[in-house]
Amino acid sequence: MRKMLAVLAAVASAWAGAGAAQDLPDPEANIVEEVVVTARLPGPAWWRVSDADTTVYIMGGPEGSLPPGLTWDKSVFERRLERAHTFITGASIVIGISGLPAILKLRSQLKSKEPLETMLPPDLRARFVIARERLGQPAKRYAGSGPLLAGQQLVGDSREKGRWRNIRGEIEKAAKRRRLKPWTSAELDGRPFLKSAMASLTPQVQYQCLEAALDDVEAGRQARLAGEGWARGDVRAALEYPRSFNRCLLLLGGGERMWRLATHNQARDVEVALKRPGHAVAVIGLRRLLADDGVLEQLRARGYTVRGPGEPG
Repeated sequence: MRKMLAVLAAVASAWAGAGAAQDLPDPEANIVEEVVVTARLPGPAWWRVSDADTTVYIMGGPEGSLPPGLTWDKSVFERRLERAHTFITGASIVIGISGLPAILKLRSQLKSKEPLETMLPPDLRARFVIARERLGQPAKRYAGSGPLLAGQQLVGDSREKGRWRNIRGEIEKAAKRRRLKPWTSAELDGRPFLKSAMASLTPQVQYQCLEAALDDVEAGRQARLAGEGWARGDVRAALEYPRSFNRCLLLLGGGERMWRLATHNQARDVEVALKRPGHAVAVIGLRRLLADDGVLEQLRARGYTVRGPGEPG
């Protein structure tokens, strides 16, 4: 169950675009170029959305885990948390007790009754074996998993082995020290996505997702360079983080719609925070933030002033 929930968490945090072999919409593929700049301040890049009496400072979050040994300058983040009235991070997606049957059904679809490597096409099996052996993992670790679940496990193993880390815990601890909790104005119902995902989970889709996971595992240096770019505020470099597995998740039914709903909700969170005088802090993934019809574009369309990391003020 924990493995299956990890897949759902990956889906919920990404809601990205299509696999390379598919002509499907990719809502995070097109980035608004004029906002792809290098930060003036130390650390990751920031954007500011404001009205007459409120500013929401938005830090662009990394697209994945940070490589081992990489530190980032938290001074701007820590300073802006001081006296902030709201802290926004991530879209809240809930399933609830009524969604338990769907979760259990999806779990069974993600598992495999036969050993994984016996069911894979020869070329994909050979590539998978090379990858897991490089990570020092035995075949039995993935034996009961279907291809999509095995892909998620493999990506996780590649990051855990090298002690890669997700910054969510760091930013939430910093906010907690100031008695700030992550806040959202609304929750998304994940049950419709579960139903659509189950209907679309064909063997071919699962194979494509495993191939995409292998692409990401094999792109370790690219991920490191993107993480380093994020830490120094180089937005263009940060956007080069490997995203094949996240993109593959759009092959599941309802993925693009959920991405758009989550993006709409995060833009609304910022708008609600602007109604309270003072300032707020948000952390939003770079691609969701900068995409065409992403969070910043939606806020501009509503008449708010948006300034980027290269702009004074």
